[in-house]
Amino acid sequence: MSHALPLSTALTVLFALTGAGYLAFACRPGSDGVARVSDVLHVLMSVAMLAMPWSWGMTVAPPVLQVVVFGIGTAFYLVLVLSGGRLGRHDHHGPGGSGRLVLGYHVLMMGAMVVMGVMMLPTGSGSAMSMPGMRMSSGHAMSGSTWSGWTPVSWAFVVLFGLATLWLLVRVATSARVRLHPLARVDGVLLTLMSAGMALAFIP
Repeated sequence: MSHALPLSTALTVLFALTGAGYLAFACRPGSDGVARVSDVLHVLMSVAMLAMPWSWGMTVAPPVLQVVVFGIGTAFYLVLVLSGGRLGRHDHHGPGGSGRLVLGYHVLMMGAMVVMGVMMLPTGSGSAMSMPGMRMSSGHAMSGSTWSGWTPVSWAFVVLFGLATLWLLVRVATSARVRLHPLARVDGVLLTLMSAGMALAFIP
């Protein structure tokens, strides 16, 4: 993953937009509990991702906290997938509502955040493990050694999120011919932006 200044700035702007969008969703009157929890998770994810390329990112989103929070998020979406809607729905999330495929994508997204946090956990020497090729805005690499095994893991996520971005783009395009709640369309765009941002962020 290369976080040169232009890409760092682009990712920060992108995730600031998604964070603001999902914060508006979270504050929306009438949103049920499941939808609100999901929106808050998306806000937290956006904040973690917009902070990650910068020198202050570790302060805003410490790796251990990231693993714990997004581990809970992964479990949350897994429960929704397995419950088949019995525990609640979040119908404005993604074009077409909260089907299992969309919820399964949310499991992938939260799980990827856990992996990203693990990549930055301290090594045995106590220094932070750097993500492959990561550079801070100051031009200095993150401290710590990089385990070479993270490179294929990173590329796997690049491919997964790249394919997910194309899938979400198709869903957004085809939803234009279907009568949906306007919030579903907005969320479809936000989710597509998040997916594209994750694909870029994982590039070694």
